Amino acid sequence: MNSNYWYRIALQQYIADPKNSNYNFNLGRFYEDIGQTASAVSFYIRTTEFGNDDLLTYEALLRISLCFQKQTCRVFMLKGILLRAIALFPNRPEAYFLLSRIYEQNKDWQEAYAWAVLGEDKFGKIVTTEDRLKTDVEYPGAYGFTFEKAVAGWWVGLYDESLHLFRCLHKNSSLSPLYVQAVKNNLNSLPNRNVFIQYDESLYERLKYKFPGSFFIQKNFSQSYQDMFVLTIFNGKRCGKYVEIGCAGPGSGNNTTLLEQNFEWSGTSLDIDQNCVNEFNSVRVNKAICADATKIEFKVLLKEENYDYLQLDCDPPIVTMEILLRIPFETHKFGVITFEHDYYISPDSRARERSREYLTSQGYILCVSDIGCNKYNSYEDWWVHPDLVDAKIIEKMRDNSDRVKRGDDYMLNR
Repeated sequence: MNSNYWYRIALQQYIADPKNSNYNFNLGRFYEDIGQTASAVSFYIRTTEFGNDDLLTYEALLRISLCFQKQTCRVFMLKGILLRAIALFPNRPEAYFLLSRIYEQNKDWQEAYAWAVLGEDKFGKIVTTEDRLKTDVEYPGAYGFTFEKAVAGWWVGLYDESLHLFRCLHKNSSLSPLYVQAVKNNLNSLPNRNVFIQYDESLYERLKYKFPGSFFIQKNFSQSYQDMFVLTIFNGKRCGKYVEIGCAGPGSGNNTTLLEQNFEWSGTSLDIDQNCVNEFNSVRVNKAICADATKIEFKVLLKEENYDYLQLDCDPPIVTMEILLRIPFETHKFGVITFEHDYYISPDSRARERSREYLTSQGYILCVSDIGCNKYNSYEDWWVHPDLVDAKIIEKMRDNSDRVKRGDDYMLNR
């Protein structure tokens, strides 16, 4: 049957009983479907005026807001309509979501974020058992609040949280195709803000452990204080020895630059990228080797039995795990190991769980778990060997809590 038939039926019902809220709603829906939103609104308003069914009144208010949104009405008008709907049914999620979305589309970021947080807190952890509405009011489900929170959060300066939420949404199999594409678009367009967290001399008084020589450090180079951690564990040791697998560049982001420049450490660095190795060797005293660490014979490379520091940082984490299994732990020990498991981007690789089982079996102690550049994205574990490290320092620095730790929050008194 065509739309004209349904229109005649709806119109006849309305003429027979013009104050019937259901007939007014049905006629409003017909006009909305054919794009005549002004006429639709008039019948939805009549629905709210003549109805005794609060749920239908609630739905009519939502439909009025959707019609006005298509007419690009001012946000204060839409806000008033949706607040009335919330007052009518404060325990239904649809109006909360639509209000957050309207603020987001109007670029009122703080308001959008606040309503998304409120909605997520109120409805995000429950499965709704509310009566179903007659029509689709564009509420996608609880993940809609998370999406609005992620979008608005970016614009209020919560960059790390925003990216984290979009990554969580990306893994959510229940998203509609529209939201799947929107999440992908945001992840592709938003910059990765896994920035370096650097130490400088102004932070000296806040160091959790002031090791010998720390007073003279003007800045560090590691992404998340790895170099400061190594020096802390070894109490500012000079002339230490390291093995750096996956060295990348020679300066910012490198874990051994500070050790070499300020504390006279020596060691061997490896990377599979010849360009990185060339740059590294043009700057650093201790040279790097271009090699595939999944194929190298470490018993030949490692000249001594004990080393102070071993870095394992390759991509993807399954490769780092493969390299870890090639290290001859039966003949060699390392005081500190930093293992990059990249859990936040590759949880399915199980590199974090496998590395923890393996290193624990080799006698190592997980000193710090789940280091990250922010409080959401866990990417690395820090290990120590009790035979080579002072037990009192281990006790002071150990943190195996489940939370993700920013390197600076962990190393400083925060």
